[in-house]
Amino acid sequence: MWVIIIVVVLAVIIAAIVAATRGREGARIERADDLRQRAHENDRLLAARQERAEDLTTRAEAVRQDALTETERAEELRQAAAEAEERAALAAEEAELRDDEARHSRHALDELEREREEKLRKADEIDPRVRDSGQHDADHERHAPQDHDRRDDVHLDDEAGHTAHHDHGTPDAARPDHDVSQTDGHREQRGHRGVGDIADDDVPRDEHGRRLDPYGNPVPEDR
Repeated sequence: MWVIIIVVVLAVIIAAIVAATRGREGARIERADDLRQRAHENDRLLAARQERAEDLTTRAEAVRQDALTETERAEELRQAAAEAEERAALAAEEAELRDDEARHSRHALDELEREREEKLRKADEIDPRVRDSGQHDADHERHAPQDHDRRDDVHLDDEAGHTAHHDHGTPDAARPDHDVSQTDGHREQRGHRGVGDIADDDVPRDEHGRRLDPYGNPVPEDR
């Protein structure tokens, strides 16, 4: 009887031990599966992070290339700015030279106008028609439009590339009197006649011997 009880008790103990062992193994298996599942999730997270890291690397490379491009462009702009400054400096120098040339041209024009006025004054001094007329108002009326025409001639000659005597190197003082003004009829006649053609009575005459009034017009013989 006691043997049966002992056997039953041992069987129960063995069954309990086996059940406990199986329970621990099941828990371990379950924990192992859980760990494997977490590991797979970590693998997915790792893959996602790696993909993101590669994307960031690609973006960083693109930004780096953009930075290099901008650097090259900035260098080109600096070179262009330096060239523009150099051109501006050259343009300023050329403008200053042109200003100097303009000042010299105006000065030469003023000198030429003064020389022409001086020639006209000397021509009037040696012209007996002007000296003997004694009519200041008439002379003033006679000279005013001619002087204006002479100024126009001066400006036209200067715009055409200076006057002919400057082009050929002929001094102003060496030019004949009849070249002073080719618009004044009686001055031109005086230049061709010369002072020696005046008659003995000291009356101005033309090339035909006719007397001339103070304006250079022939005087009828009946006066």
